[in-house]
Amino acid sequence: MAASSSSGPQWKYEVFINFRGEDTRKGFVSHLYRALRQKTINTFIDAEELGKGDRLSELLTAIRESRLSIIVFSQDYASSTWCLKELVEILKCKDTMDQIVLPIFYEVDPSDVRKLKRKFAEAFDQHDHDSNAEMEEAQSWRAALTTATSLSGWDSRNYKEDAKLIEEIVEDVFRKLRHISSTPYKDNGLVEMDSHMHEMHLRLHPDPPGVELGDVRIIGIWGMGGLGKTTIARAVYEEIACRFDACCFLENVKEGFMKHGELHMQTQLLSSISGNKAGRSDILENGFQVMLKRLGRKKVLVVVDDVDKLAQIEALLGRERSFGGGSRIIITTRDVQLLSGADAIYRPKIFSGAGALELFRRYAFRTNQPTRDCDYLSRRVVQHAQGLPLALKVLGAFLHNKTVREWEDVLEKIRKIPQREIHDVLKTSFDGLDDSEKDIFLDIACFFKGMQKDHAIEILDGCGFYPHTGIRVLIDRALITVSWRGELEMHDSLQELGREIVRQESIKEPGRRSRLWSYGDVHHVLTQNKGTEAVESINLDSWNADEVSLNVEAFDSMNQLRLLRISNCFCKNLPGNLRFLFHGMRNHCSCKHQLIGHLKFLSRELRCLSWPGSPLKSLPSNFQFENLVDLDMQYSCIERLWEGTQTLGKLKFINLRYCEFLKETPDFTKVPNLERLIFAGCISLVEVHPSISTLTNLVLLDLRRCNKLKILASSIRMTSLKTLRLKGCFNLEKFPEILEVTEELEQLNLSKFKIKELPSSINNFIGLRHLILQDCKELKSLPSSICQLKFLCYLSLSGCTKFDVFPSIEENMEGLIELHLDGTSIRELPPSIERLQRLESLNLRNCQSLVHLPDTLCNWARPLAVKLNGCTNLSNFLSSLRFR
Repeated sequence: MAASSSSGPQWKYEVFINFRGEDTRKGFVSHLYRALRQKTINTFIDAEELGKGDRLSELLTAIRESRLSIIVFSQDYASSTWCLKELVEILKCKDTMDQIVLPIFYEVDPSDVRKLKRKFAEAFDQHDHDSNAEMEEAQSWRAALTTATSLSGWDSRNYKEDAKLIEEIVEDVFRKLRHISSTPYKDNGLVEMDSHMHEMHLRLHPDPPGVELGDVRIIGIWGMGGLGKTTIARAVYEEIACRFDACCFLENVKEGFMKHGELHMQTQLLSSISGNKAGRSDILENGFQVMLKRLGRKKVLVVVDDVDKLAQIEALLGRERSFGGGSRIIITTRDVQLLSGADAIYRPKIFSGAGALELFRRYAFRTNQPTRDCDYLSRRVVQHAQGLPLALKVLGAFLHNKTVREWEDVLEKIRKIPQREIHDVLKTSFDGLDDSEKDIFLDIACFFKGMQKDHAIEILDGCGFYPHTGIRVLIDRALITVSWRGELEMHDSLQELGREIVRQESIKEPGRRSRLWSYGDVHHVLTQNKGTEAVESINLDSWNADEVSLNVEAFDSMNQLRLLRISNCFCKNLPGNLRFLFHGMRNHCSCKHQLIGHLKFLSRELRCLSWPGSPLKSLPSNFQFENLVDLDMQYSCIERLWEGTQTLGKLKFINLRYCEFLKETPDFTKVPNLERLIFAGCISLVEVHPSISTLTNLVLLDLRRCNKLKILASSIRMTSLKTLRLKGCFNLEKFPEILEVTEELEQLNLSKFKIKELPSSINNFIGLRHLILQDCKELKSLPSSICQLKFLCYLSLSGCTKFDVFPSIEENMEGLIELHLDGTSIRELPPSIERLQRLESLNLRNCQSLVHLPDTLCNWARPLAVKLNGCTNLSNFLSSLRFR
């Protein structure tokens, strides 16, 4: 259900689980969460979405963004103030936002919760000892518990096993969510869906004698593009998914195979129906068919959407029906020949007069009631749309808010089309765009489809096309959509329209067209040196091609080239682990593109240069890339990006992931607007240029697995930094000084680094919430400024064997909730530990040098879990402690 595009935009999650982690996280709640995910119900739990110890405000936001909340009452539930605060927020959302609330009493008597008896009474005795400022809040918690226990829910004591309880809960949740989302189809803009659903149900559940209901059945939906095949499949999927053990809706399979390959699609399918994340390595090691057969007992519902090759079906479903009895497979395609193995085929009919008119009106008038002047005109437009849903939507959206005179002009234009082909009907909407909007539409059709919308907007903005308003116009006119993943999507028929418009620019010579995407056309232009100044975009995908020789002189004449992507090419001599990564996706890892000649010129108009696996060792020094926005040369043979300094004022993205031969980063002095910088897996990278410290607009810096990196920078001023990834930089010996306040960075993971200390300026990371220093074997201490990190809620020094002194805490740290000092050489904790006012978990396992704990721990103001296993020198002290 999470992937459904019909989900309301106001709900980020379908279910929020409120629970006491120490009671149920590793048992009941983990099984409940997994069962919900198997039903494709988008579920939030703090361990999954935010990680341990995140700020309460984030959790409260997640509650407000959820359609339904499950409250798991357990023995120690009330001892957690976070659980109680969440509960108050959940009930507030129930009253103000009609949120559905379902309580579960897990191994606890509901009357204990309602009347605050036993453990619940003990917990509130502790809360009552807190300051007077919290008395009013504690009273609201009492009221919330009383209210919650009056709601209909489940008592685990009525079930012999958790499995049966979880099964009932998940079924009930699914039904409630379906009831919410299955408002009449017409309210969702779906017309005549009842008829489609009836026809599909006849094929999914046949009645004739002799048909075994336990059989696996394959149903095909076949028809031309724009007929609504995917919409029908989605509606059926959401209607019946609750009847199956597991479900999977694989969208855009044709495109998925082309862009990501067979292995990626197989992992998607296995992950969905098994409930566990399947990796490429699992499939390569065990075999996809073997893993599929292990799931043979499961009754599953699988939708394989938009296939265009039999090999795709066989790769995903096998040649045998491997799923459990009662399973249903739905396949949508334009090619009926691919459905020879189906048990039944449904071919949706084009809309009847009344249905077509209703769908058109919903887009043209946002209602089914047109104005009197436009009623007759509406019928004439519908007649030209030939009953095709896509054409009805596009024409309706195009004519929305137009005058009667404008309607008449459009009708006259359509009337003059001799054959009235649907392509030409759709083109009417394209003709109504302004020049920038037309350019954006054609760029999406030929280059940007499937790209993240925000990323594409940055590049299009660099082209001067005003994409913020332009993309909004295309969405409003039903020419493009944005997926739940944030990717730009365009119906195949509309993409074909855009590409046909470009093809008409020069039917016989591709080199005179503005945009090239067909492998054959691009190959012709780049091998025969047929490029001209007309070419603005090249999208070469050589996935299924043999080795190609590219004549670099072909670029000399393309001085208006804005967008260049040469993809699915990977350099030879990749390290073994990378060859394994791409095994199964291609037969070998050698570069398919051999350059003929010396590359001397690329257009200075380039905004996007994407060449993964490029054979280039560096960008030529005479390149002038002052307009470049996006540079992607991951997995390439690049050794040095550029010499000296380059003025690249518009460059925002650099991706050099897994460039094995890259030894140093370029000088960033004249690249002030960089936002994303990725060097992950550059295993030869030793040093980062000092100018990186001046990138004040940098949001992401990814240096993961740069295992030879020793020097990052002496200091940094990255005031916009949100994400810093350094995992696997084991040779990094010193962390730079932080010279400017950085508010957005929330997590810093320096595990296994060789650092001996952190800079005292660490307090400039004022938004830091997670600081992870696990297994830093040389680290001896922390700066006292650590206590100035007011939002820090998780601090781990686990395995820092030389760490022996915890700093004195000079001021209150109200955010810290978890402190892990296990495996360190610490001898004692300072008395100032009492300033950690919100601490809930203190891990001191295997601190064999620990001899003393402060008395303040005995009288902690709130419940505190202290782990002391393996503290051998503290044994004579434990009897005097009474932890609550």
